Amino acid sequence: MKKSVFILLLAFGILFANPHSVFAHVVVKPSQVSVAAFQTFTVGVPNEKDTATTGLRLVIPEGLLYVTPNVKPGWKINVVKSGAGESVRVTEISWTGGSVPVGQRDEFVFSAKVPSNQTTISWKAYQTYQDGTVVSWDKESNDSTEGQNQGPASKTAVVTDTTPENTTAPIPQAKERQENTALIFSLVALALSIVAVRKAHSSRAK
Repeated sequence: MKKSVFILLLAFGILFANPHSVFAHVVVKPSQVSVAAFQTFTVGVPNEKDTATTGLRLVIPEGLLYVTPNVKPGWKINVVKSGAGESVRVTEISWTGGSVPVGQRDEFVFSAKVPSNQTTISWKAYQTYQDGTVVSWDKESNDSTEGQNQGPASKTAVVTDTTPENTTAPIPQAKERQENTALIFSLVALALSIVAVRKAHSSRAK
């Protein structure tokens, strides 16, 4: 119980010490894929400002092939390519003309074939708002510089053996809550047992 309270207080302390950490991020899912797989990616775009999101530009890293965005009703999709012949590749996808209202989120979908070797894909995304503000989600984890309209780039690990992101196994926090609940019920049962024994002794004494 004490451990749970300590973790909760620590989490609140971190949030208040670094308010930027509570902001939602543009995230590309899944976070892990198998090598050489044909994968459908989903770009989650939350609106954490007080004006609508009206555009998204995603830079496609080298090594991804057959990049194809899904139809997105209400949005205009622009695919930028470079190279020629067999070496042509998609370098950017942008979605414009639509709107993600304040306090809401939307998802943008595309498919691609990932590299045939283990690597980490770093997604650079640029979120445009109705007032012209552009938030850059392109910072690396070792980049110590900070900015009001900057955030970390989402990453996807390309591995030889993937672990399902959705699992029915209890997560550590859930397991701890189950243990705490079991402990509480055990203590209550023990207390009731003690009361019952004392009442029995009292009855015999009379």
